[in-house]
Amino acid sequence: ITGPLAFDRLPEVDRLAALLHGAGGRGRGAVLLGSLGLHFNVEPPDLTAATLTGLLKAYLRSEPQLRRETAAGGFLAARGLPPPFPAPYAAKVLDPAYRPDLDGLAGDYLAANPTRHRGLDLLPLLAHRDEAGVRAALPPDEKVSPRPVLHYRMPQAHVGLAGWSLAPAWNLWVGVEELAEGAAPARQAASDPA
Repeated sequence: ITGPLAFDRLPEVDRLAALLHGAGGRGRGAVLLGSLGLHFNVEPPDLTAATLTGLLKAYLRSEPQLRRETAAGGFLAARGLPPPFPAPYAAKVLDPAYRPDLDGLAGDYLAANPTRHRGLDLLPLLAHRDEAGVRAALPPDEKVSPRPVLHYRMPQAHVGLAGWSLAPAWNLWVGVEELAEGAAPARQAASDPA
């Protein structure tokens, strides 16, 4: 867990992972009772309905590929992934005519996803906007911490593998942003540390 990091500080996480590995740290992404999470709390360019809907649409288009690439480590890696978005919800959002305002986006999301267990968890962002409304739509024991970020929960940590880097996982997210922006570079891609 780190505080907010600017893009140019991401290599510090790789150095920390190398130190953990060198000290005997174990873990290859997924374990029997969960996974070694590598979550990104990504600050979107703005909090408008158009931007957030565009990012969600791009994520939903990319989700099958993101799942395949993240689970490339095998069966246990696949078991560590959050469940995919429900197909009817994905179809609704991916409809070209779907252009909700913020209330509509929040209402549709909460009705279909009253859980934080999604690859792209919008609950922190929605709770930042309307915490009482989000909490009312969730089961009483569901954890949510309001903050103006997209909580990308798909990646896994592999600190038990020498030379592991967060760059490939970050670059998968960059692909989502590029798709949302019509393939224009949205964020700087990370490179593996030397």
